[in-house]
Amino acid sequence: LLPARSSVYMVDRRLALIGSAYFLLIGLGFMFVEIGLIQRISVFLGHPVYALSIGLFSIILSTGLGSLLSERLTLERPVQFVVWLGVLAAYLFLLPHWLPELTHSSLAAAALPLRALTSVVVIFPAGLLMGFGFPTGMRLVTAIDPQPTPWLWGVNGAAGVLAAGLAVACSIGFSVDTTIRVGGICYLLLLPFALLLLRVPRQVPLVAPT
Repeated sequence: LLPARSSVYMVDRRLALIGSAYFLLIGLGFMFVEIGLIQRISVFLGHPVYALSIGLFSIILSTGLGSLLSERLTLERPVQFVVWLGVLAAYLFLLPHWLPELTHSSLAAAALPLRALTSVVVIFPAGLLMGFGFPTGMRLVTAIDPQPTPWLWGVNGAAGVLAAGLAVACSIGFSVDTTIRVGGICYLLLLPFALLLLRVPRQVPLVAPT
């Protein structure tokens, strides 16, 4: 973070604080959800290596598609942010209620390809929705002032590194379901900061005229 600190020296303090909170939360939330989901499907798939490879594949693919989709479905109104984060948080909060039953059902004895496909289907909605977070935040900040973007990249990366250890500790100290719920809370807390970013005066429109 230190090399990027100079990028926020001449930036509006409100933008720096709100932007930092936004990217901190998506960094924490993403890693808590990712690690929680990988841990949850580990027993279901029968081996940690399967869980890591299939889990990472699913999350990377789905978040990548979510980021791509965010270019077409641009979030630019408060109601859109409420819907996006509301649906994402609801999915993450409900996941611990039905996922354990699924992983302990008759599917647990199914062939590995079917269990792998089931894991992908479970992870995909969360990854797709989480994929909107980073590009949407960058779009909001860049429309206001592009100068602090290096700092915000750093905040997001540092949050992800920090969350990796915290998520594992949370799973050990509490439960895997709690880890997933903490990720959901992070995304729920994201809403006020996203709405505040929308209210900061912009230099350029969020959607370029065609």
